[in-house]
Amino acid sequence: MKLINFRNIMLFLAVGTLAGCDFMDCDESSDYSKQEIFDSFDRSKRMVTDIYSYLPHDFGKIAGTSTEATSTSDADLTTDAMLDAATDDAIHIYKSSAIWRFVDGTWSANRLVDDVWSFYYQAIRAANLYLKESEGQDFKDWEYSDRYKDMIKDFTNYRYEVRFLRAFYYFELIKRYHNVPFVLDVLTLDEANAVKPSSFEQIAKFIVDECSDLATLLPVNYQGFVDKETGRVTRGAAMALKSRVTLYMASPLFATNDDAKWKAAASAAYELIAANTYKLDKFSNLFSAANNKSVEVILARPTGEHGDFEKANFPMGVEGGKTSTCPTQNLVDAFEMKDGTAFDWNNPTMKANPYANRDPRLGMTIVYNDMVWPAKAKVEIWEGGENGLPLNNATTTGYYLRKYVNKDISFVSGSTSTKKHHNWILFRYAEVLLNYAEAMTNAFGPDYTDAQFPISAREAVNQVRKRSDVKMPELPAGMSKADFLERLKNERRVRTLELAFEGHRFWDVRRWKDLNQTANIYGVKVKKTDSGFSYDKFLYETRTITDNLYFYPISNTEKYKNPSLGQNPGW
Repeated sequence: MKLINFRNIMLFLAVGTLAGCDFMDCDESSDYSKQEIFDSFDRSKRMVTDIYSYLPHDFGKIAGTSTEATSTSDADLTTDAMLDAATDDAIHIYKSSAIWRFVDGTWSANRLVDDVWSFYYQAIRAANLYLKESEGQDFKDWEYSDRYKDMIKDFTNYRYEVRFLRAFYYFELIKRYHNVPFVLDVLTLDEANAVKPSSFEQIAKFIVDECSDLATLLPVNYQGFVDKETGRVTRGAAMALKSRVTLYMASPLFATNDDAKWKAAASAAYELIAANTYKLDKFSNLFSAANNKSVEVILARPTGEHGDFEKANFPMGVEGGKTSTCPTQNLVDAFEMKDGTAFDWNNPTMKANPYANRDPRLGMTIVYNDMVWPAKAKVEIWEGGENGLPLNNATTTGYYLRKYVNKDISFVSGSTSTKKHHNWILFRYAEVLLNYAEAMTNAFGPDYTDAQFPISAREAVNQVRKRSDVKMPELPAGMSKADFLERLKNERRVRTLELAFEGHRFWDVRRWKDLNQTANIYGVKVKKTDSGFSYDKFLYETRTITDNLYFYPISNTEKYKNPSLGQNPGW
């Protein structure tokens, strides 16, 4: 476990306005002693903002070593990857990226990927330090200031926010590494390097208990606070984290047919549903520059104004585009037809025009051949086309990424729209509905209701499918538990059908213990013909799946510093 020097913490200044600003929308830094931090309300606020800065995003964050920063150079754009590129949803076009270690057999305790061990323990130590040193602070020097009442209101809430952040960071650790050191105090270096791991179950229970408590302490929103800031942790965020953690606790990777855990997960999700704080938005509103203001978004992590994600994901052949994340045919095939039936390559009509009459979320998630994108020209993914092979670094799967990619950005010479705000969604209401559906189905079945659970799993899924700009047919009543779970897993996957490219697929196939289903990766070959185009599905690669891939290896560097850590099986 790496410790941080308090004086070297980056402290960000968040400036609030009456109109409301983002709590993390900041770029100034300073260096202060511990005493100075807690003698000043503003500097205390900056420390809290720093603890927020560890919140993850996936605008291409996977590099060779730990990084949670947005790419800042063209060199990074070709190596930094989205986590979905290590699933059957996508590949990363550049073989030099460390993301390939997840799937090519070279991942090891010496060749790390997504190495966030020290990163999150730094965040946790900063949180522990803040909670310890801020206790009892009252900023008496400001007692007669007009700001004092508002300052104390904020300061009281900061401790709740930091507790949430600490719980969140622990969850990021246990879902990767399983059993990890569990520390709620500020340790010396020697103490830190002697801590033995605690169990997943113990830490998960702590997170759930914290969230339960914080759901009674955190505000519903910040309209009653003087700065009305967005981006701060709310009651809904605590409830959403509880829903996610309890779902993981019940899942096959962590439990065996435990109805009580599935019921607990259903109950946690329903608490947020019953609160009636959030509602489903148009799918098209969720991934824009202003998505943090969506009625569906519970918590989003802002990354500032930039165009890096667009540079990395605009198709080759588009000005400034480098390609990066290329969706697979596996994912495209998961999108149903508009009438709710499955897409079938053996159907000549479907094969001839595979993108016609599909779930609307397909075209809002993935760029396919002959789509108008990102400006007014059609994308030519066909072999020999402006955006297809053999063009160097053109997509090799037949698709480009659309989700989160802002088409209003342009890198054409003279353009003034080269940057837009990007906010990574950490929790949104649709996920909670799908969490509820999965837990209810496993505990009771797809159509069960009672006084405690007044909506069924099927009704929860249908709410997501029927959002106003999707309007997919309802899943029918009377489905078997097995059939419903299979449809639910697909809905969750596409959560595009909802949640593709939102950082869930990588973890879902692990907690379901379904990695073996992700070995074969498919693409599509597109050719221009006299009558239009031809489309042929092909096997892109077959990956080796082994049981050790369910958890990350613990770095040999960390094991050298702390021999008590042990190692996950198979590494």
